[in-house]
Amino acid sequence: MLKISAISKYLFRHQVRQNFLNSVALFIAVIFLVGCSSKLFQGNRELLEGDRENRDIRIVDPYKGTISVPFELINNLIVISLRINDSEELKFILDTGAGRTIITELGSDQSFRISYQGDVELNGLGNSGSISALISRGNEIFLDGIEGENQTIVVLLEDTFNLSHFMGTQINGLLGYDIFKNFIVEADYERKKIYLHDPDAFEEKYLERKNDESWTYVPLHSQDNKVYADLTITQSNNTKLDARLLIDSGASHTIFLYPEISKNVVIPSNHIETYLGSGLSGEIYGKIGKARKVELKGFEVKEPILAFPDLEAVDLAIDRGSRNGSLGADFLKRFDIIYNYRDESMLIRRNRRFREKFKYNISGLEIITPVLELPFYVVSKVRPDSPADKAGLQKDDIIIKVDYKNVYQYSLSELLDKINTFDKKNIIINVKRNSTFINFKLELEDILKLDYSVP
Repeated sequence: MLKISAISKYLFRHQVRQNFLNSVALFIAVIFLVGCSSKLFQGNRELLEGDRENRDIRIVDPYKGTISVPFELINNLIVISLRINDSEELKFILDTGAGRTIITELGSDQSFRISYQGDVELNGLGNSGSISALISRGNEIFLDGIEGENQTIVVLLEDTFNLSHFMGTQINGLLGYDIFKNFIVEADYERKKIYLHDPDAFEEKYLERKNDESWTYVPLHSQDNKVYADLTITQSNNTKLDARLLIDSGASHTIFLYPEISKNVVIPSNHIETYLGSGLSGEIYGKIGKARKVELKGFEVKEPILAFPDLEAVDLAIDRGSRNGSLGADFLKRFDIIYNYRDESMLIRRNRRFREKFKYNISGLEIITPVLELPFYVVSKVRPDSPADKAGLQKDDIIIKVDYKNVYQYSLSELLDKINTFDKKNIIINVKRNSTFINFKLELEDILKLDYSVP
């Protein structure tokens, strides 16, 4: 028994020793594997090559090549959030038509630190001439995962755009060339995201997509920090117009054409004289009509709305001969777009909006929200001889209901869609005028309808 006991102890000690050695071996193996995994992980996180550190705006994480930024789509426009210097969150329109970053207005509760370097006079679309602004240099801009330094910002002394009241939410400015020169910018209107690609990291991927049949390559022409594309417009009388248009993602229209400074522009016989919007230099008036189609690199877009601003609205804003007009967000939103200013090109791919019918202000009502972020809607303009004018609606009427539904359930964009629909021949609008509630019946008709009997 004693012998057996001794043997058992020996075997026990041997087993313990073996277990210890196995544990040590397992521990070493685990450490080895963790080390290998760490090296493999680091291998997938290699520092990206390129001159990122020399750019004024860059992705903060040196291992990342792309940052995704969500946006709101309001009146066809991309609205993103950012901060400037020590500000709280601000809302800016992503604008390919803006040659610099512009502060258009601040809310009563918004403020931030900014240095003043001097004054500048600006000219833009509108009929009020040049406007005064302040210029500031050396500013910082922050988006999630993005930081910018040494940024020049222009601050308008007067809010000529009146963007917030026409958008239904606080809008603080325009973000343009500084973003597009530092990134390859991809706009996905379906997912409501923009992707800011580091141009060095994304260069190979851009070439792959350029050769991908699902994308179409569009060469651009660059001038004064803006880009232009060439396309062909089949006009209402079936004549063709080759046009060079400014790519303008910060304008909600479809196409602007300048008839006084462009040869062979035909204003359709079925047209409306109307308010077209507000530009840097004030309000813009002119005419709207339809073209038969627009052709851009193999894509045919049917019956787009054309706007023809009056000469005084564009005379100071553009160099004569540099362009025939602009291509706005109502056209651009029908595509996925990748802007590459370095290559002077963009890639486009049609999305689900491509075949949507183009809308215009068929009712004749212009509506604003005097109290931001609240569903309180007031008539700001009534187009003469429009359905709204014929029905008896007036400026300053407060809209209460549309087709017997309270408008507080709608955003401003949704309300405009309701009253400018092609799906109904009549709509009922209930308004409050002074202390009286009144119903108006609007008879809607597409008076821009094209006459295809013309050869």
